[in-house]
Amino acid sequence: MSATFNVLVILAAVATLSSAQFASQLRKCRVDNKEKLNTCLNQTLSDLRPYLSTGIQELSLPPLEPMRIKTIEFRQQQGAVTMQATFNDVTVTGISNFTATFINADPVLRELTVALYIPEMAITGFYILDGQIFLFPARGSGEFWANFKGVDATGTSMMSIETQEDGTERLRISNTNIDFTIEHLRMHLTDLFNGDEILGRAANLFINENGT
Repeated sequence: MSATFNVLVILAAVATLSSAQFASQLRKCRVDNKEKLNTCLNQTLSDLRPYLSTGIQELSLPPLEPMRIKTIEFRQQQGAVTMQATFNDVTVTGISNFTATFINADPVLRELTVALYIPEMAITGFYILDGQIFLFPARGSGEFWANFKGVDATGTSMMSIETQEDGTERLRISNTNIDFTIEHLRMHLTDLFNGDEILGRAANLFINENGT
């Protein structure tokens, strides 16, 4: 492994780095001193912040602020609330206000752990829901919005170094697992229970009262 490598993507499960011209503009992080490596990675995250809203054309990475997600699937099968939901055409804002609270790169295990704190995230989109709240069936489809405050996200990824045909080495991040904790949640689903106003209001109230 080379004594230096470029870190270009930390926040998402990414792609292979592919632009030497763009990579040369970022910091070089040495791997022979773990403390300095982690400090360099933290600084690199700050360097990358402006690109969250513009994307990185050289790497074919789209803008992450706002982040657009085609589909998210959610299932809960235990407790008083059981449901299966699909969220489509999701838009997420607020990610670029993150603060890195912990970074640890282990060159021996080739493992990268990053913890971020995001003060507030706003999410909008469309949903399809089929489930049960206590003894009442909960079904519906329509628009939704959600507001998350105090989001702690910790992601662990595997690092590997790929040698290109021209002899350059590039970092690849793979097998990313992310855990979230949320201090406070507010959410609203329209047209629950086929548009029944009373049941819909009660269901949204239940969700929000249990969102802290």
